[in-house]
Amino acid sequence: MDDSRLKATSSFASDATVHKGGNGSSPSPLSQKPSFPPSYDDKSVTIAAATPKNTTFKDKMLKTKAFMLTLLKKYWFLVGLAFVISIAYACPDVARKGGYIRAEWSIKWGAVIIIFLISGLSLRTRILTQTFMRIRLHLLVQIINLIIIPFFVFGLVLLLFKMHVPMNSLVLMGVVIAASTPTTVSSNVVMTKNAKGNEATALMNAAIGNVLGIFISPALVDTFQEPLIEATPENETAEAGGRVDFVSVLKQLGITVLVPLVIGQLIQIAFTEKVAKIKVKWRLSDVSSVALLTMVWSVFSDAFHSGSFNSVGATDIIAVVIMNIGFYILFSLLSLFLAYIPFPASLKEPSWVKRLRYSREDTVAVMYCGATKTVAMGVPLINVLYENGDPGTVGVLSTPLLLYHVEQLILGNIEVDILKNWVLRGKEKDAKAIPPSRDEEDHADHSPDHDEGKITREIAPIEKAYMKPDVPAAVAVVDSKADYNNHKIMDNIPLDDEKPVSETMVGKSSSRVSTLDGDKQQEDIYNSPLFTSDTASISLDTSRFSSDTFSSRRLSTPGRQSSLHRTDHHRDI
Repeated sequence: MDDSRLKATSSFASDATVHKGGNGSSPSPLSQKPSFPPSYDDKSVTIAAATPKNTTFKDKMLKTKAFMLTLLKKYWFLVGLAFVISIAYACPDVARKGGYIRAEWSIKWGAVIIIFLISGLSLRTRILTQTFMRIRLHLLVQIINLIIIPFFVFGLVLLLFKMHVPMNSLVLMGVVIAASTPTTVSSNVVMTKNAKGNEATALMNAAIGNVLGIFISPALVDTFQEPLIEATPENETAEAGGRVDFVSVLKQLGITVLVPLVIGQLIQIAFTEKVAKIKVKWRLSDVSSVALLTMVWSVFSDAFHSGSFNSVGATDIIAVVIMNIGFYILFSLLSLFLAYIPFPASLKEPSWVKRLRYSREDTVAVMYCGATKTVAMGVPLINVLYENGDPGTVGVLSTPLLLYHVEQLILGNIEVDILKNWVLRGKEKDAKAIPPSRDEEDHADHSPDHDEGKITREIAPIEKAYMKPDVPAAVAVVDSKADYNNHKIMDNIPLDDEKPVSETMVGKSSSRVSTLDGDKQQEDIYNSPLFTSDTASISLDTSRFSSDTFSSRRLSTPGRQSSLHRTDHHRDI
């Protein structure tokens, strides 16, 4: 019976505690360490120890979930882009031209109007007016974005055509069209702000670029189109050929882009505070991005429905991705060079470099506005330019622009930290270059007269507090700034050794007036029995200051040392 109870007890102990002691023998009660519920000895592992492991696992899952939600909030547009392309591939009849939702009206007109109406509401007029007159800076950004980049890419693609590179011709033409579009509206402003750049400059150039793009981008595409068609070794660009009808293009872009932009700006000027609240409450920037996703959905629905991507291989997409990465890095460095004008530190900078160089904050804005391209303006432009052609052609021509947009978001966010540190280092360098503010005496020469003037300034407030009403005016204004710099008045302040103590200092409430050289009188503030302060004090039996600072400065000149010697002589007498 006892054995069975003992076995039952030991079996329960084995379930609760796993002993690690050797020889299988239980230790004596005296040798066991006292254990408490919250702690466990080093020779046992209890079942309760599994609880922290479960908690740690849950914490890891919660952290992983939070991290994924953060990434989703930050890059939700990229996720949405993949989502709408997948829907277009699975159900192309929904958003294609002539499809179930009549995308040629509901999306290609309605979505574009919504996008640029919100853009007009988002442009802050006050910031635009502050930076409007910086003509040279705005001109630099637009020249980079709408002249240098389009013509460079056009020349490179034309060279690839001449070299008979095995790539789809429509894709290469799409690269040229992407380079001909203006800068993006919102993402460059956000990235400029995050990188500590000049947000006002970015905002102003985004507005200017998109207005100019209505007129310049169609002209660039029309200029580049014919040479590219003639140079292509294939007949793929025949579908995209033809002359651009500028009247029709400007009319449609004016209605869908310019008019909503102006209306939104007028509403923003008239109701600034209400628009700001509505923009935050209704998250208008996200609404604009969703409208842009519907445009991408419609474009790719047309492309998949017509089978335009059948001629586009994986190698073409990979080649475009690599080209876009090279373009963005090259154009960013070009913008950096033209705006900041780097110059070797070992050489003396010419005056024209300092005159033309912009600040690091402005350089960041130039880099983002110069190298980025807009999908919001590019996709409607392609739709308008090739509305009479094959609907699938628009999807292929839009592919390089969509890829460039995705890549510029990724690379731009990588640049944010790099440029932010660069701007902060520049601010630290400028702060070190500026000398710290000092008192005016630190800038002057350390002469005996200067030291006397500094002493006078230190005692002037105390001197003024204990002046008699009948003190001469020359002494009454001794604490003014003009007299601080007047060494003649400083020299006329009497020393304690020039007037011997003639009356008992205890119980006296006023100072005697002494005559110096027979023509100037000043109050002997040193002999006043009430003259005490934190920095200087007078003992009852001497007229010498006990302040270490004051006495050390008075002893700094030979004249003061001789006067101190005479004072000691009077004291001995």
